Amino acid sequence: MPQVHVYGVRGDVSRESVASALQTYTGMGLIEAQRAAEQAVSGRPTSIYIEDFADVYELADILMGLGVDAEADENDDVHL
Repeated sequence: MPQVHVYGVRGDVSRESVASALQTYTGMGLIEAQRAAEQAVSGRPTSIYIEDFADVYELADILMGLGVDAEADENDDVHL
């Protein structure tokens, strides 16, 4: 399954904006998106899984624009 790897943040990042982007591109519910956004803006490395291979790059670009260090990975490998 494609995923976006999050490595950290640059400056102040809006958790609400990140959660909104995650909901839009992943189909996560509000609470799940808020938890993932909290982890992303905390600076802890994480991976966010996406169903659509085309959206993985778009989500990475959106997150980068919001100040999150993110990288698209369209491999089906599971990274632990």
